[in-house]
Amino acid sequence: MTRNLLLVFAIFILFSTERMSSQNQKVFVTRVKNLDNSIVFNYIKEEVGSYFVEIELEKVQNVADSTTLKRKYAFNLNEKSGTLFKLLPANEKKEIFCSYTFSFTKGTINPKVDYSINYLLPFQKNKSIRVLESKRFNVKPEVWKNYLVYSKTRDTIFAMRKGIVIDIRKFAITNVADANGQSLPDYRTEVIVEHADGTNASYSGLDEKSLFVSLNQTVYPHSRLGIMDDITTNGEYSFRFNVYYFTNEDSERLSSNNKIIQRSVMPFFLAQDGIQKLNNENNFIATYNDPAISQEMTEEEKEKYLSKNSIHF
Repeated sequence: MTRNLLLVFAIFILFSTERMSSQNQKVFVTRVKNLDNSIVFNYIKEEVGSYFVEIELEKVQNVADSTTLKRKYAFNLNEKSGTLFKLLPANEKKEIFCSYTFSFTKGTINPKVDYSINYLLPFQKNKSIRVLESKRFNVKPEVWKNYLVYSKTRDTIFAMRKGIVIDIRKFAITNVADANGQSLPDYRTEVIVEHADGTNASYSGLDEKSLFVSLNQTVYPHSRLGIMDDITTNGEYSFRFNVYYFTNEDSERLSSNNKIIQRSVMPFFLAQDGIQKLNNENNFIATYNDPAISQEMTEEEKEKYLSKNSIHF
């Protein structure tokens, strides 16, 4: 095989590998070298919705202000394409050397949380619930927790706040063992709704065959999302909900990793006894009213959904 044929073959393999590895990608990051030896990192976002990208730099050489350089960077992607950041050479006559990897997540990092919003309990009006806090191992509850509710009936679950359905996903859980002692997985369905301020609401424990929503659909407070699935614990059905956002820890230098975490929001909820936060092992009665439902609606939405003082979702 001639040298030219070898070069063509190598380029074909490289291109094919990149194409295969990126078939399901929604975000792409490219590096462009300028004539002055600076490097610019650009992105392309091929799907509508909020994303953030994490870029990790490795083996960096000849970069100006290297003492302030971080190993990981995180950016919100607000447009279809754009520039993320630029590296300048310490020695302008030499090239910058660095490798990088990137990953992306659907959502917004470090959003400005709107704490003035009053959420609705995700149950039918007059439903009495007992709220239990569910935590993650080795994570402080003030950082992350969700709310767990048991019910003797498979209740309809409603949206807590206006938003857009950005994800519907299944995840495996461990169920009872079979006759051979093997753990059999069960699967639960979770609906993720993104709010205007960049926070997300998780609704976990829905029946995938009984959903009332689809991806990219706008939902409103007390609009139906789905029905609880048929998985039981001690004869009762369960449902978990959580409001959270993505954040990174304090900036660290090139020698350390920045850590992206989910941080829970403990919002105020409208209940029959008034507006309050949810406390562990306390009872609440779900309710709603026009001000809570319309607080984030446009005038057009208010006219459509709140005409004649009636609510139709």
